[in-house]
Amino acid sequence: MIVSSDTRHETAEERLSICLRFLATGDSYRTIAGSFRAGISTVSMLIPDVVAAIWDCLVEEFMAVPGAEEWR
Repeated sequence: MIVSSDTRHETAEERLSICLRFLATGDSYRTIAGSFRAGISTVSMLIPDVVAAIWDCLVEEFMAVPGAEEWR
């Protein structure tokens, strides 16, 4: 889940927006922090958390391990 109560960016939408901005642009944490008026340390902790949540939600559907029959 993409929720944290100990940061200023409490909503999942804000956290996801920050992460997607980083993934889409490749901007530095400093640039993204400035754009969202967040601390660099907040952004540096938030992005890996959100990416892990996205991975956990999508890994089974898009990165399924092929079975023996699929390898033939």
